Amino acid sequence: MFEITANAFVLAAISFVAALIGFSLRTKKIAKSRLRIALLEREVMRSHAEILDLQRDFIALELKVHIKDPVSAMKKVLEYESKEKLPDVSLRKKLLSKENSPEKGEILSLVYKNLQSKQA
Repeated sequence: MFEITANAFVLAAISFVAALIGFSLRTKKIAKSRLRIALLEREVMRSHAEILDLQRDFIALELKVHIKDPVSAMKKVLEYESKEKLPDVSLRKKLLSKENSPEKGEILSLVYKNLQSKQA
């Protein structure tokens, strides 16, 4: 049939040309991606600039109309809350103190007795 002889220099030249073509295609793809990134960055910068212009216009309109400050002073809020009568917590503290709280064993025995009475 056919006999193919491979010359080392021809094989090296083919490999070099294939690598060169591969690198050039990859370089073109990277350049295209960088161009797309630059376009998107410009678009984002343009939109941010537009937002800043709109905010500047809004503040100018706000200053023209003299809108009252929507934030209320904390002193007024505290005074309003202090008018309400709060419950006395000293009794709760006494009830929940360690001296008045039952031990773990006592609680478990009460629960166990309760369960036994329900089962019977």
